[in-house]
Amino acid sequence: MILKMNEALIKQVLLARVKNHDLISKGTGIDKSTVSLHLSSKRQISVDHAKLYAKFLKVPLIKVLDDNIVKYRVVRYVDDSGVVIPPTEDDDHLVITPNEIQKKNLKVIYHLERDLVYWYHPEISCNNSEFINHPCYIKTKDKAYLGIVLSHNPKTHSVTFADIQPKYKEHKVKSTICYPITAQFYLKYTSAQKIDNSL
Repeated sequence: MILKMNEALIKQVLLARVKNHDLISKGTGIDKSTVSLHLSSKRQISVDHAKLYAKFLKVPLIKVLDDNIVKYRVVRYVDDSGVVIPPTEDDDHLVITPNEIQKKNLKVIYHLERDLVYWYHPEISCNNSEFINHPCYIKTKDKAYLGIVLSHNPKTHSVTFADIQPKYKEHKVKSTICYPITAQFYLKYTSAQKIDNSL
């Protein structure tokens, strides 16, 4: 089955029973010709346009984004202390990457205060890669941390790491597993965006 471009948006417009492109244009601030191109599947909507449509249609942003836009669920959160925590029952965030064509097997840790995303690959661990002096996601029996690994003893699983954020204190823990951070970036400097996944 071939998906039409902007299929999710078109579905929401049909459900809202709004047929007048002038009305949609005035309600969203998107010029009428662009609305027409979006609704006839001749131009892919941008995330910024999707936000305007979602606001106009009074639906969550996720409902107007097509399945072909690559989305990653935030699996953990971190703050300046470097302690990594799982999401609560109220946390349901996605990071969308509209310039990616295909989803990769990556996991996302999100820094709430800094709007910063850390990526790691669950198949690349500190056991099978060079990671000294690199930022890593370090799991222990009781806690998890984000830090720059300074040393690692594979026999005792002892890891010494420094905080990534200001303070740069050193810590020594016994890790159960450690994942190198493969990428990190501030969302405000990229096309990727964090959105609420609530429907």
